[in-house]
Amino acid sequence: MSIRLSPIAVLMATSILAGCSAGPVSQATTLSATNGPSDASPSAAAVPSDAAVPPTPPSGSPASTAAPTGGAAASAPAPGDVPPRPGKPTFRLVKETPGSGGVTTEYEITWTSPSGAASEFVVYGVTKCLRYAKKYDGKPCLVRGMPIPRSALKLLGRAPGDARSMRVSWDQGEAGPGPYASILLRASNSIGDSIFTIVQSEDVCYRCTY
Repeated sequence: MSIRLSPIAVLMATSILAGCSAGPVSQATTLSATNGPSDASPSAAAVPSDAAVPPTPPSGSPASTAAPTGGAAASAPAPGDVPPRPGKPTFRLVKETPGSGGVTTEYEITWTSPSGAASEFVVYGVTKCLRYAKKYDGKPCLVRGMPIPRSALKLLGRAPGDARSMRVSWDQGEAGPGPYASILLRASNSIGDSIFTIVQSEDVCYRCTY
C-alpha cells in the first residue's frame, strides 16, 4: 500500500533530518560587544597634533642635547600651566671677531619672565625671510601671528629657567646679511611651551644682490 504525504508533511520531515545531520547552529549574528583595545580607534587626544608639538631642534647639534642646570627655578613649585612668552626682549651686538672669509658675530639677548614659571628658555634663528615678496619690501621679515615652518628653525642656544640673558653667535660673510632673518625666543616647562617672542627681525630686501 502506498502512502501519499502532503507537501507540509514532506517539508517537516526534511527539516527533522537536516537537524539530526548538522551540528548546533549559533543564533548569534554579531560579534561580542567585548572587543579588545586593539579593535578601537585611538581617541583624538592620543593622536599627536603637529601644531601642538614644539619645533624639534636639528639632530646632531651640540646645543640640542644640553640640559639646563642649577638655578632657583629647579626648587620652585611645579607650574600648573605653560609659561608666558618672554617679555621686553633686547638684542645687542657684543663683539665681532674677524676670521678667514668672514666674521663671527656675538649677540646678547635679554628678556623678562615671572620667577619660577619656566624651566628653560630656547633661542632659534629663522633661516629665511618668511615675508619675502615685493609688497613687503622694506618691512619686517616676520610679524606676530605668522606660522613658522619647522624647516626654517635653527637652534641657537638654551638657558635655564632662572636666566634672563643669553649670548648667541654665528659666522657670516663679509658682505650681505647674516644667516638668520629673525631671532625667536620661547619659554618652556614640564607642561609645555610658550608662543614665540620676536627678539629681532631683518627687513625684506626684495631682489637685493650682494
